[in-house]
Amino acid sequence: MPNDRGSIKWTSLMMPEHIELLKEMWVEDDKNSKPVLDEQQVEFLNVQLQEAFEDQDTVCLRIYENDAMIELTGVVAKLDNQTSSVLLNRFNRPDKRIAFQNILQLVF
Repeated sequence: MPNDRGSIKWTSLMMPEHIELLKEMWVEDDKNSKPVLDEQQVEFLNVQLQEAFEDQDTVCLRIYENDAMIELTGVVAKLDNQTSSVLLNRFNRPDKRIAFQNILQLVF
């Protein structure tokens, strides 16, 4: 199959407004939607967080933030039920407060 440049080859024939709309469309395509966890996954995640807090184990948290999934490593310093958040001590970096609903996965 020949190497086709897609819509790039037509940009010289497009109006600037169309080019801007295409760029916005490509940015939207790069965004990830937040996965939805079922009740069992949320309960299992809560148990894992409680164990990590009690044992002070180093954990890797996969979280959803700013339309992207990122991984943070550290020790669970505090579980705050009033604010529904976790305080993660990240060793050489500032502590990070993470909302419970943004945590997707925990790995020991």
